[in-house]
Amino acid sequence: MNPKSELASKLKDVLSKMSQEEFDKEWSKVTSLNLESPSFEEAMEFFSLMQSQLSHFELVSNQPATYTGESNYALAA
Repeated sequence: MNPKSELASKLKDVLSKMSQEEFDKEWSKVTSLNLESPSFEEAMEFFSLMQSQLSHFELVSNQPATYTGESNYALAA
């Protein structure tokens, strides 16, 4: 299981066992911190900027790549 879905699964489990009263009590502790978060638009802008820095490589064939000579280039798309 990937770490993100494991964390989501644990959170779902904790929340499912928590009463609404307990949740409200815990949530009031969080809101009392007066933390500010980015707006949805700011978050989307951040992730769209990050996407250009991320790369993805996928092996689409079980065939080994062969390279002959120094002037050959392989492009990943």
